[in-house]
Amino acid sequence: MALAFLYACTIVQLTVTMGQAPVSTATPAPDHITLTWTGDPATTMTVTWRTDTTVTSGFVRYGKGTDPGNDAQQAEAQARAFTSDLGTSHIFSATLTDLSPNSQYSYRVGDGTHWSEQHTFTTADPEANTFKFLVFGDSQSPVTGSDPYGIWRETIQNAFKANPDADFFVNVGDLVDFGQVEAHWDAWFAAVEGVIDTIPAMPLSGNHESYGSRDTWKPEFFTAHFTLPRNGPFGLKEQAYSYDFGPVHLVALDSQGFEQRRYGDILSIQQSWLESDLTTSHKQWNIAFFHRAPYGVKLNRDEAEVRNAFCPILEKHHVDLVFNAHDHGIKRTHPIKSGIAKEKPSEGTIYYVTGRSGIKTYEDIEEGEHSAFFYAPLEQPNYFVVEGTDQKITVKTVLQDGTIIDSLTIEKPKADTFMGIPVQF
Repeated sequence: MALAFLYACTIVQLTVTMGQAPVSTATPAPDHITLTWTGDPATTMTVTWRTDTTVTSGFVRYGKGTDPGNDAQQAEAQARAFTSDLGTSHIFSATLTDLSPNSQYSYRVGDGTHWSEQHTFTTADPEANTFKFLVFGDSQSPVTGSDPYGIWRETIQNAFKANPDADFFVNVGDLVDFGQVEAHWDAWFAAVEGVIDTIPAMPLSGNHESYGSRDTWKPEFFTAHFTLPRNGPFGLKEQAYSYDFGPVHLVALDSQGFEQRRYGDILSIQQSWLESDLTTSHKQWNIAFFHRAPYGVKLNRDEAEVRNAFCPILEKHHVDLVFNAHDHGIKRTHPIKSGIAKEKPSEGTIYYVTGRSGIKTYEDIEEGEHSAFFYAPLEQPNYFVVEGTDQKITVKTVLQDGTIIDSLTIEKPKADTFMGIPVQF
């Protein structure tokens, strides 16, 4: 009954949205240009973009510096046809390999006739023990008005302008309001131009990535538009995955068991994979991301199913930080172990609810249990800046205008190593 009601509400809203007869922006010229990692951040970079179906081949021309000139190399991209509610387009993706660590590259994408503007990226330094990334939650917005996703645009552009040294960014789900309506993705990608083509995006899907289709509740438009690591569990490739950056191991999970129940219990499918993934992580810091908040702030909402599926494993392996979204409020918990609040970060896992980076707000939110910090971002959206070294990590909660409203620092003694594996004595 609940699923049928939610589906009916989605179709009503979708009808209103689609009543404006949106027109696809896909043309022979590349758009939706996106950087991600599917390999080593120090020596690889994956580039993805979209064109219309008249374009049948694609290449990345790239080289060191801001203008490689005659020294530019060329990598051929793989093409896949993608059919949305606005018709069929082609999505191209190429992974650049054997790159020099800690180096700036310039690149452009195209088919030999239609080329994008030139962009730049910088590979990671494998010798560095520092990291910095941005975290956003719930950028979903309507596609109405003269500037669709304008609030999201201002949030991410302000964040990147204030943190041009960020290594990458994460969006913790509900990137768009209707994940299977292409006009929303057109507006979302337009808002992140200049950021997502300069630093990698490592997003994950939320419940709204499943909305907008009569045929499936899988986040198919999401997985079509992003090329992400395919090291997750069978059946959930690119919906759940993990990667390393410097002294940090990062895990993305799919918490949308409700929307995808017809495909089985996707939460339990991820449990054994998560256990194995964290067991084999030897990084100083472990951080996880998933959309539905196990310790949320929305009144009359309890994500017990997600909490019971993921939290025991995360806390068993002492994942340091978990970032969630969904509730459009900001919250930081005390360290938690087995549902009990602890005093020290070394004793438990700290959970964050990431607030909102788009236009949607909730007034019926409260701090709930185990809260160490709470804020209702009704007046401004927000984002998080996560940075640190192998001994210290700091999380700052920042409003769209740059105001810092909360800061947390965790310190760990530097681990000794045995055969390359960190060992705490």
